[in-house]
Amino acid sequence: MKVKVLLFGPERDAVGASSVVVEVAHGASAADVLGALASQCPSIANAVRAARLAVNGEFAQRDRRVLENDECALIGLVSGG
Repeated sequence: MKVKVLLFGPERDAVGASSVVVEVAHGASAADVLGALASQCPSIANAVRAARLAVNGEFAQRDRRVLENDECALIGLVSGG
């Protein structure tokens, strides 16, 4: 199935797009989506390993199942004070 992943900040800049569509198997987990994203976009692979996936506006556990119409977003590490 195809899953659209929204990108923000440095990850968006590195890829040059505000979203990426990745292909994963039906019944894929959030970890599977992150893995597909890292494979498809090597320029952000290191950032993806440290990032979290939000699904439908909520942080997802790595084993959460993702559906084709879910809204997914890569939430990278942020710092500041």
